[in-house]
Amino acid sequence: MALRLLRVPHSTNVERVALALAHKGLEAEWVDVDPDDRSAVVALSGQELVPVLELPDGGGLADSMAILAWLEAEHPEPPLWPADPARRAATDIALEWFDRVWKGPPNRIAEGAARAHDAADLARRLPWFEALLAGRDYLLSDALGVFDVCCFPFLKYGVLPVAADDPDPFHRVLAEHLPIAGRLPRLEAWVRRVDALPRASAT
Repeated sequence: MALRLLRVPHSTNVERVALALAHKGLEAEWVDVDPDDRSAVVALSGQELVPVLELPDGGGLADSMAILAWLEAEHPEPPLWPADPARRAATDIALEWFDRVWKGPPNRIAEGAARAHDAADLARRLPWFEALLAGRDYLLSDALGVFDVCCFPFLKYGVLPVAADDPDPFHRVLAEHLPIAGRLPRLEAWVRRVDALPRASAT
């Protein structure tokens, strides 16, 4: 049976879940939501952000990383998190850093509330990702992991164009402030490598 999820087209957080579902060989029934009318999202989850996973008990689970953790618990193979406790803890620290720290500058820029150093911080941190890819194909290991799934939908805009029908100004902020293509070869190759992976599409 396909998992049922609500989404808005072009959402970075939705793409995280689509990558994870395909990695685990799971099917998805996607329900597209009008970005200007999120009443169905609110009715299911009590908040407006997508994606939202419809749970077996009829409730809704919001937040892309919470959904990825649920998928890992319910469908552990193939894994996204490492089994080793120390490596898993390091992965969780990286995930929290990305969502709570790294995403701060582009969000503030898109909202018109940028701090003086926000654009510089985005560029300054990119070589960290480049260094993580020294001698391996993925950010934290030799195989696709949850940190790749977490970061890719955002970092890709430093290499790949924004879709013509994508109205989200946040994605254009990322495209403008992530100087990856032609400058960070390992990171650019990683973007293209992950972009070639499948996503779970509508059933």
